[in-house]
Amino acid sequence: MNFCRYMVLMVVAMTVLALLPSPTLADPGLRVTNPKLETDVSPGEVISHTMSVGIRETDAPMDIAVEVRDSGEYSAADFIAIDNPSFHLEPGDSQDVTATITVPSDVGDGGRYAIIGIKQKPPPGEGIGIMVAVDVPVRLTIKDSRLIHTGKITEVTTGKAVSGQPVNILITFQNTGNHHFKAKGEVTISDAQGKGLDTVYISVSPAPVIPGLSAELKATYIPRGELAPGVYSVKSRVMLEDGILLDEAEGSFEVKEPYVPPPPPVSVTLTPSSSSILQTEDGRISISFPKGAVISQVEISLRSYPLEQLPAPPAGFAVATTCFRVDGLTGLLAKEATVTVKYTAADLDKAEGDASRLRLARWDEAQNQWSVLKTKVDKEAMTLTTNTNQLSMWAVMVAPPTAVNWWLLVIIGVVIIILLVYFLAIRRRRGY
Repeated sequence: MNFCRYMVLMVVAMTVLALLPSPTLADPGLRVTNPKLETDVSPGEVISHTMSVGIRETDAPMDIAVEVRDSGEYSAADFIAIDNPSFHLEPGDSQDVTATITVPSDVGDGGRYAIIGIKQKPPPGEGIGIMVAVDVPVRLTIKDSRLIHTGKITEVTTGKAVSGQPVNILITFQNTGNHHFKAKGEVTISDAQGKGLDTVYISVSPAPVIPGLSAELKATYIPRGELAPGVYSVKSRVMLEDGILLDEAEGSFEVKEPYVPPPPPVSVTLTPSSSSILQTEDGRISISFPKGAVISQVEISLRSYPLEQLPAPPAGFAVATTCFRVDGLTGLLAKEATVTVKYTAADLDKAEGDASRLRLARWDEAQNQWSVLKTKVDKEAMTLTTNTNQLSMWAVMVAPPTAVNWWLLVIIGVVIIILLVYFLAIRRRRGY
C-alpha cells in the first residue's frame, strides 16, 4: 500500500515539475518588459501598450526620457502618445509607461512603423558619458488591407580575394513594398567558364525589413580549394522566408594571383588500404574512416563554418551553435564513416537542457535539403554520434520537444487508481 501511494506521489510531482515555467534571468542595466509591439490593427482602432521600465538595486539613480521616433515612409509616429515621457528611477525601482496608439480611419494599406526610444538622460552638468537606452520597435499591420512584399537588390559588394582570408560578399537590399518582412538569401559563385563552384546560404534576417529601408545581408565565401587568376561571377538572390524570390543581381570579384583559401584546422589523407581519423585539435569533432572507405587516395579537410551562412533548418528544428564543413570527397564513401561531435554547453542551452533533443544533421547538396540523421546521444561524455557515407556541411540541431501525451498520463493515472482500489479491497477481505 505504501509503495502504491509513493508511486502516485512521484507521478504527480514529476508532472507538476514538467509543467512549471523556466525562470527568466533579467538583463543587466535598464530593463524593459514588453520591448516590442507587433500586432494587427483596424482603421479607427485605439490600442495601448504598457511597458515596465526598471533598473537593478546595484544601479545608480537614473532620469529616464521616453520619445517616439519616425521609422521611414510608412510612419506611425503621429499615431502614438506616451503617458509618462519623463521620470526618475531610484535603485531597484520600476515605472510603467503606456503608449496609446490611435489608428486613423483613413490609414490606408500595408504597415505602419515607429520606434519608442527609452533612454537615460545625462546627469546635469556632466559631459558625454556612457548612457543606457532601449529601442522598442512598433510594427502595425492594417487588417484586411493589401500587403505588398517586394524588394530590390541595390548593390552587391565583394571584398578582395586575399590568400588565406575568406571573400566577403555584401548584398544591400531595399524593401520596396508597403509591409515589413524578413528576408534570406543565397550567393552562387562561378568561374569564368560559367561552372558553379559553390553556393553560400544567408539565413533569415533577425529583424524584419521596414518598407523604404534597406538591410545588409553578408555572405562569407571560403573556397573549397585554390582559385586560379581570373574573374569570378557572383549571382545573388534574395527571397522571403518561404522561398519566394524577390530579386536577383550579379557581381564579380577578381583573383589577380593564385588564391589559397584559409587553411582548414585539420586534414587527413585517406587511402583504400588503411583506416584513418580526422579530428580537430581540441578533439571536439572526429570522423573515423574504416579501411576501404575510399577506392583511391584522397585528402579530406575539416573547417569551421559560419553559423549565419547555414541554410534554413527543417520545419520544427532549430540550429544549435556547432557547425562545420568537410571538403575533399566528391562522391560517396564505399564504407560508412563514424562522425562524433562533443556538444557544447551552448548547444545544450539551445535544447533547453534536454540533450536527447540534439541531432546531427548533414546538408544534402544533391537534394538541396538537410538530412537529420539518427543520432546516438551520450550524456555522460556529452557526445553525438552517427554514421554516414556522405560529407558536406554539418550542424548540431535541436529537435522539437516531445509533446506531452495527456491520454497516456490519464491512462497511467486510471491504472494506478484501479490498483489502489484493488489492493484496498484485498486488505479489507483479509481483515487487515
